[in-house]
Amino acid sequence: MKKLCLFVTAIFLLSFLPAKAQTEKGKILVSVTSTAGISNIGTDLFSLGLASEKIKYPDGDINSTYKTFRFNMLPTIGYFIMDNLVVGGNVLVSYSRQKSTESDYKDTETSLGIGPFVRYYYPLKKIYPFAEGFVGIGNWKEKWSNGSTGEDKEGLFLWGLGIGAGLPLSESVMIDAAVGYSAQSWKQENNDKYIYGTIGLKLGFTMLFGRAK
Repeated sequence: MKKLCLFVTAIFLLSFLPAKAQTEKGKILVSVTSTAGISNIGTDLFSLGLASEKIKYPDGDINSTYKTFRFNMLPTIGYFIMDNLVVGGNVLVSYSRQKSTESDYKDTETSLGIGPFVRYYYPLKKIYPFAEGFVGIGNWKEKWSNGSTGEDKEGLFLWGLGIGAGLPLSESVMIDAAVGYSAQSWKQENNDKYIYGTIGLKLGFTMLFGRAK
C-alpha cells in the first residue's frame, strides 16, 4: 500500500512539471490502457483480478459460491506516418474462469482479437488532445462443465471511436485519458446477431521511441 501511495504521489507531482512529448513523423508509439465502462456491457481492456460471489436468501438458504479469475490485456503499437498522426495495431487477449466451490460447475471464456487503429494528436502547450478509432476481428470461445461438458465459439467484429488527451510527463512518456464508444458483435448459427456496446473511460500510459524524421 505504501508503494502504491508513493507511486500515485509521484505521478501527481510530475503532472505539474512542464514537459513536451515528441509526436513527430518517424516516432514509435507503445501504449497500455485500462477501461471503465459506464454500462455493464462490454469488456475491460486491461485488468487482472479475483472475485467471489455468494447469494443469501431471506429464508437463510445460501446459493452456491462462485470464484472468478479474470485477465484482459490490450497492448497497442503504432508508427507516426506524419507529424501527430499515428497508425498501428491492437491485440486483445482475454481470459476468465468461474468455478463453483460447492459443485462441479466450471466455466471458462477466452477471446482473441486483432486489428488496426489510428490516432491524431493536436498538441497544445501542456496537453495533447486526440481523436482515435479502431476496428478488429477475433474469436470468442466458451467451455463449461457440470457433470457433462459443452462448448460454444463465435467470430467477433470489434470497433470503437474516442476522444481524449495526453498529459506529457517527459519527451517520451504521457498519461492518457479518453472517453468513447466501443462495440463487439457476432452471429450465431441460426443467424441471430448480437451487438454489445460500451460507453467508457480509458486511462493508461503511452511511451514514444525512436528518432523523428
